[in-house]
Amino acid sequence: AFCCAAAALLRWQRAGLLLLLLLVGAAYGVWRTELALAQRWPSEKQGGTLAAAVRVTGLAQDDGRRVRFTAEAAADDGRVYRVQLADYRRRDWPPGSVWRLKLRMRAPVGENNARGFGREAWALTNGIDALATAGAQRQALGVSDGLSDGLLRLRAAVSASWRRMPQETADGAALMRALAVGEQDALRGEWWQAFRPLGLNHLVSVSGLHVSMVALLAAWLAKRLLLVLPVAPRRPKVWLLAAGVAAALFYTALAGFAVPTLRSLLMVAAVAAAWAAGGAASAWRGWWFALALVLLLDPSAALAAGSWLSFGLVAALLWADSWRTGRRPWPLAALRGQWAATLASSVATGWLFAALPLASPLANAPMIPWFSWVLVPLALLAVLLPFEGYLKMAAAIGEYTMGAVVWAGSWVPTGALAHLPPLFWLAVLAALAVWLLPRGLGLRPWAALVLAASCLYRTPAPEHGTAAVRIIDVGQGLALQVRTQNHWLLFDTGTAGAAQTQLVPNLLAQGLPPPDVLVLSHHDADHDGGFPVVQAAFAPRKLYAGQPEAYAESAQWCAGGTAWEW
Repeated sequence: AFCCAAAALLRWQRAGLLLLLLLVGAAYGVWRTELALAQRWPSEKQGGTLAAAVRVTGLAQDDGRRVRFTAEAAADDGRVYRVQLADYRRRDWPPGSVWRLKLRMRAPVGENNARGFGREAWALTNGIDALATAGAQRQALGVSDGLSDGLLRLRAAVSASWRRMPQETADGAALMRALAVGEQDALRGEWWQAFRPLGLNHLVSVSGLHVSMVALLAAWLAKRLLLVLPVAPRRPKVWLLAAGVAAALFYTALAGFAVPTLRSLLMVAAVAAAWAAGGAASAWRGWWFALALVLLLDPSAALAAGSWLSFGLVAALLWADSWRTGRRPWPLAALRGQWAATLASSVATGWLFAALPLASPLANAPMIPWFSWVLVPLALLAVLLPFEGYLKMAAAIGEYTMGAVVWAGSWVPTGALAHLPPLFWLAVLAALAVWLLPRGLGLRPWAALVLAASCLYRTPAPEHGTAAVRIIDVGQGLALQVRTQNHWLLFDTGTAGAAQTQLVPNLLAQGLPPPDVLVLSHHDADHDGGFPVVQAAFAPRKLYAGQPEAYAESAQWCAGGTAWEW
């Protein structure tokens, strides 16, 4: 490939230079990935023990079964591992504290499915070298006093102020914790299920949307302040940009400099720099510069769904707007932007998660400004106003918001976008680009047909007289699918988490109707824990169970001799 690129450089200089840059970038990405893999706990030592000095570097999350947090484990041989540590004794782990521990270490490998959560990709994008379990004995070695530890203690103090809220507003306070300091684990699983059919999951994380909105709000406030000053500064644009970038930096720090927020901060900084430089192509220049900077600093960002969603949605907005000239009323511009974001996000979520939230445009139109302009500032003001009365008011607003979302989510069906062949995906992207042009080049009927066909596509069924048996990897539990030409059966669902992140996305990717039969072998979390999740996405036509008395639904006993023919 390098020789071909060099030969092309002799004849077509620009094309050859582009090929060479692509090869250099690919080699750089491979080199950085190999460095990250070499740093990880080796797979051949799976389950091995490690004596280490462990420094707490993340906020501890208690899910009722264990406490989990990120930490740095310094081994006696000098190697330092960044681990996600679980403590099943649920002890207290103050931010920045250092302990002498024995850890049970595992390499961060996990489920291997075509769609759904990938633990290894998640570990690479978040710099996790191992998954560890804390031993019974621990010895306190002191408290670290670095800058990062002070920031972590500030985050812990903000989180603790929300935790003190009364039980009747506990879910609203959990939402505020997620928006303020990035504690997504504070929300219960049923809340995530309510957000999914509305396409609102992205609003609960500290994402590029919220970071950008906070930067815009800070720039607007700085503009209001400059207007009332008796003497205006010489370069007001620089002051506005500095205020926006500073606010984005503060929010990113409060979220713990998580990898997604760091990418968002880089995007904001790059766009601000491009806008300060001026020029007609400043927006696109900022987008390209931000993308290059993110991939240069962190090539594993290409493995994160958030990167594709963030950069893809911004690109769709720029593409939809860059072909239009003249000023338009802001309601029309907002409607145009919502239309572009809806089309782009539908394709992106279909590719990444096989889901098609049908109510996403209607839900996001009011909820994006509500979350970004109301809830996020309320959550951040807790740093400056840690008073009980204010916190109770903000938590109550969050509680009412959660109640409204859950009510709306219970009425909205979830669509599915089956996994398309590669060439079909290219045609969908081309159709999307055509639709976002002002006049569509006269090809909008073709684009409409392509987009409609992508929604109606279904994966081919097995031939008559044969059955396709697929074992979906849900970790320790079991989930097995049997599909014939006109029917399909699901045997067990895995755990609730595996069903949500692995099973349902893989079933949605096939574009299937609800299962004709669901069999639950026995009442155990590894085998039927995901039943509520599957039932919400695919209500089975018939339910058999080894222990039917464990289910409120009309489950039939899967007795010996039960049989049918498809």
